[in-house]
Amino acid sequence: MSTAASQDLEFDVWREAISSAFVPLDAAPLVGAPTAFSGGLASRELGDLQLSEVLGESAWVRRTASTIRRADPGVIKVALQLSGHSTVSQAGREAELGPGDLAVYDTSRRYELALADSFDILVAVIPRETLRINDSELDDGVARTITSCTGVGALLRPMLCALREQSLGEEPMAPQGMSAQSLVTDAVADLVSACLRAAVPDTGIGAGETVLMSARTYIEGHLGDPFLTPAAVAAHHHVSLRYLQKLFAQDSDTVAGFIRRLRLERCRRDLADPLQIHRSVGAICAANGLVEAAHFSRIFRSAYGMSPRQYRDSHLPAAS
Repeated sequence: MSTAASQDLEFDVWREAISSAFVPLDAAPLVGAPTAFSGGLASRELGDLQLSEVLGESAWVRRTASTIRRADPGVIKVALQLSGHSTVSQAGREAELGPGDLAVYDTSRRYELALADSFDILVAVIPRETLRINDSELDDGVARTITSCTGVGALLRPMLCALREQSLGEEPMAPQGMSAQSLVTDAVADLVSACLRAAVPDTGIGAGETVLMSARTYIEGHLGDPFLTPAAVAAHHHVSLRYLQKLFAQDSDTVAGFIRRLRLERCRRDLADPLQIHRSVGAICAANGLVEAAHFSRIFRSAYGMSPRQYRDSHLPAAS
């Protein structure tokens, strides 16, 4: 985990700081902006999630074809306007943001931010692959104003603000294990995915999408239950197993496959987490609903190319 904080930066230093913290960017003061510029940047990494607070005055920031060629890590940015006003442009759209508004943009594509006045923006950066949407849904959802007064935005904003207080505040939270950090990333990615789907006009989340999102959330919260089965998930949501399977099939997935993949991923994270070194391999797999050690070892090796113990030893030599 890394922490970087700086305040009262001159423009050239600020421009280099945001390019280093995020992805390569071009930036310049807006025409007519005050000669003196004062900016700031504070960043912290929480596993795969990076949280940054960016302050400054009238400026524009661009992600161009040339800066994309310099580095394209495949990440998504989520901007929460804390104060001031800005415009996010991407995919032929413009999202006007005021205090409390959110917008999502893709760093693998060109975009521009016009920061009209003194501003304070909270930016969450997450890997593209953590989102639960396809490329078309992402393209449709970027550069749209997401209000935090209602809908999914009303859930995402307080989560980001809480992370800001705990990560970038005067008394940052103590370092967390890899498992806890991964859960934070997953929670943010799930809400961002829902915001992107809901932000597209006339294609809001329908009944099927609601069931699908709820089923995924239910599964994630009950992975430790050895009796968690596709039939149990369907029964909890008062739908037929066939209908639930059809919903998952829209994303080329199955209910059982989704459960197995999440369980394996949780086990993998726990095995690589130094704070979990006191727990046995058997205890970790059982805690994630995989109670048969031989079966767990077999499917883990199939997924990751080595046994659970070999995986732990390769990441935590002291555990051998």
